[in-house]
Amino acid sequence: MALYPSCKPSDRWPRTCAAGLCIGLWLSACGRPDPHPAPKLDELREFVIGGAAPEETGKELFSDARNTHRELLDQLDDVVDQAKVKGVFLRLSDGLGGAWGRAAELRDAFARVRAAKKPVHCYFDNADNSGYALLASSCDRISMAPSGLLSFTGIQAQSIYARDLLDQIGVKAELLQVGRFKGAADPLTRSDMPPEVRQTLSALVDDLQGSLTTAVTKGRSLDAAALESAMDEGPQTPSGALERKLIDAIAFDDEARAKAKEAAHAERVARVLRKPENEHIALFELLKLLMGGAREKPEGQRIALAFLTGEIRDDSREQGDGSASGPFVTAMRRLADDKDVKAVVLRVDSPGGSALASDKMWHALRRVVKRKPVIVSVGDMAASGGYYVACAGSEIFAQDDSLVGSIGVVGGKIVLEPLAERAGLHVTSLSRGRNAGWMSPFSPFSDTERSAVLHAMTHTYETFLARVREGRKLESERLSAVAEGRIMTGKRAREGGLVDSAGGLPQALARARSKAGLAADVPVEVWPKDRSLLDRASQFFSGTASESLPFQAALLALPHLARAPVALALLRGDMTPLAALPYLLELH
Repeated sequence: MALYPSCKPSDRWPRTCAAGLCIGLWLSACGRPDPHPAPKLDELREFVIGGAAPEETGKELFSDARNTHRELLDQLDDVVDQAKVKGVFLRLSDGLGGAWGRAAELRDAFARVRAAKKPVHCYFDNADNSGYALLASSCDRISMAPSGLLSFTGIQAQSIYARDLLDQIGVKAELLQVGRFKGAADPLTRSDMPPEVRQTLSALVDDLQGSLTTAVTKGRSLDAAALESAMDEGPQTPSGALERKLIDAIAFDDEARAKAKEAAHAERVARVLRKPENEHIALFELLKLLMGGAREKPEGQRIALAFLTGEIRDDSREQGDGSASGPFVTAMRRLADDKDVKAVVLRVDSPGGSALASDKMWHALRRVVKRKPVIVSVGDMAASGGYYVACAGSEIFAQDDSLVGSIGVVGGKIVLEPLAERAGLHVTSLSRGRNAGWMSPFSPFSDTERSAVLHAMTHTYETFLARVREGRKLESERLSAVAEGRIMTGKRAREGGLVDSAGGLPQALARARSKAGLAADVPVEVWPKDRSLLDRASQFFSGTASESLPFQAALLALPHLARAPVALALLRGDMTPLAALPYLLELH
């Protein structure tokens, strides 16, 4: 597919620019070649993955230019379609971390390559559990760097509890939560893991461990005893990994590449990049960066692909990472009204955040559903507020290893009273009204304030349940079994009725085309579009892309804890009920 399928000067450049410059830039744009044309020689495609690819292009001023996850999937499908592409050489330079959903989608994509009788050879420097699961299940041959490390050691879930630390510095978290298994407040209010959270997380770890062992035993043809022994003796050195048949060879990348080229009977090696290698940024490229327009909106009948990623915030505009309710609602209303948009795919990878913002997004998405199909694709996670929005869709696809659920609510405030006293600060309050000071950070909740806050949170929780019940058509008894803050894998969520089908983004896009009665090559409009460099610079220098100094100080003081959506909201002074899962849950 050409980079610029249709070129009209008025579509790409402002009318106010000089005529000569406009014409020159337009001709440059229309004359630019496709960065991935059909090869003339038999070739081996080389992919380099350095950690999990992002769902969207960067929103920050100095964001990197890596392939997005969808671009990787498209490029792998291009390998299948191109007769002159004879095989794949995959280089994994780092682990994939907790990107279990995206790793599963990559496994599916490589399976399509191998089904097309095209060999997949792989090389890695360092690999973690999810990265090795990808290699073991996808590669005909695996080579490991002579000084590399294989961290194939089994799944661990880690949650940090900071009540004792907060006590030491004179800070108290006054948090309430609705849902026995929610656990979002626990890292700030407890010193250990409560039994209910231990139960739900144990099931989660068991599921991911089962998925990991299945991928490796099938991919490497190992029996259960050999696999358990190799895992328990990890992390593995190259010689240990070779001895235990976890890899096929110890080699440098050029040696592994030569072996892959030979196996594919290829004449050349072509590395897949986001833009052509050694391309200089000319005037056209510079202006394109400044003005945006990296993605053209297709004309005519099409489907739309929208992204909901990161922390959900109630805001009228995007500010840094995460998703704001205002732009999302505006975009959904436009897509609902656009008669040429025949279906929408919503890609969700979010741990939640503001319950108010989630409800606004839910309502906007339901409006689209009443007019056209909306297929939801869960990436690594659709938890709490992320699932709140997802349940509005017509259908939900999720990988077995995606994280789903956490239907519950948390809320409260951070109390600085002990810290203020130690610092010599004395606060005097003059109140009119029994609960007038409920938002004050210098006093804990009174009994009546706590009761009022809990009532508001219970109302939000009941609304959350009603949204899920409406979207998923679940009876109360069945919904109760998967609610109350439980988080689970996509497999369990499918069994419990929270998800319709196993699958990733390609399956969701195919389903949307089918529901809309459109051909497989129908164009896809992507939202949000790439931000221009001017947009990013304006946001960066106006201060909207970063937080206040006190907020940054909190992040430095509690680098892991303060990145949970709950803590982020509380540090900003957000007192509304939250539908959020803590980032504190780390899956290795």
